[in-house]
Amino acid sequence: MNFRRIISGLSITSVILSTVFIMSSCTPKITEEQMMQLKELRNKEKSLTEMISRKKQEKKNLEAEVNARKAELKKCQDDKAFVTEKLSQWPNCWPDYTPGSEVK
Repeated sequence: MNFRRIISGLSITSVILSTVFIMSSCTPKITEEQMMQLKELRNKEKSLTEMISRKKQEKKNLEAEVNARKAELKKCQDDKAFVTEKLSQWPNCWPDYTPGSEVK
């Protein structure tokens, strides 16, 4: 019994050691084809990164334009509110003005 345990223990140990030795002695090397693919992927990454930065800049420009248009809209709405208020008070919308007292 002890002899079988020793032999099975030694065989398992030798299998494990040989597997570790074989696995550690192999050094994977990159092939030329893989190197070309890697270069292509890096070029794609670079172009996509540049495209992203351009799109971000375009987004900033568009947001600035939208904000400018919103400011114009607010000014127009304020002017419209002023005119609407004065129209609701017609004909006495200018209390300090009396007809016939125009300066010539």
